[in-house]
Amino acid sequence: MKKLLIYSLSVVITVLVGCRDESLNPNKPWEPGVHALAVFADIPEGKLGTSDKANFAANGRNFPLTGQDNAKMDMKIRWVSLDNKLTVTKIVVKVDMIESYTDPDGNPKTVSLGSGGKVVKTIDSPAPNRQWNTFSITPNEIYTLYKDATVKYDKVNAVKVFENPARPRPAGARLQGAQVVGGRTVASADAFVVTWELTTSDGLVFKVWNEESICLDPTPVSQANSNCRLNFTVR
Repeated sequence: MKKLLIYSLSVVITVLVGCRDESLNPNKPWEPGVHALAVFADIPEGKLGTSDKANFAANGRNFPLTGQDNAKMDMKIRWVSLDNKLTVTKIVVKVDMIESYTDPDGNPKTVSLGSGGKVVKTIDSPAPNRQWNTFSITPNEIYTLYKDATVKYDKVNAVKVFENPARPRPAGARLQGAQVVGGRTVASADAFVVTWELTTSDGLVFKVWNEESICLDPTPVSQANSNCRLNFTVR
């Protein structure tokens, strides 16, 4: 009788384990992933093992206030697969423009003109894992992307940003620095945020990463470093 009871319990346990829904298992193994690092190309890379990350610090490089028709922002990006299980076959680079102004009630406001960014570059067949891909972004490219963007500065009427009479944007200086009136800053400098999407050979698309571990990578300088955005402005 005791043997029969033990056998019966074994069968029940086997059935329960066999019917377990693995999607509910909190200890599932990690799936492979990829991330990237984008930097300002003309700032030297920090020495390995140090905390010198000046080449991808916010506003490490900026557009000039004038002469923008001949200006450009040189950048480079590399994708990283820590376990070498995925291969990136396309990198889509986006840029968002952040417009700053003061509303009729005197409150400072900012608005994303691209709702997270518009495609400015596409890198097909990028270099292998941890190898750099170079590209540039010009003021004219940003103007082309956002020349029809509008903002309701008075909360009612939509006005094209690049045709706003309260903030003239002449050719060669369409992207503006801070606007100061009577010693008071009424609009911060135009700000830009570069982000990216990575497509792998098996069709996976990576465009969102953990903020603390990937976007704000706390590790020392290495070939595995990462970020999620590159910020710059006009000065």
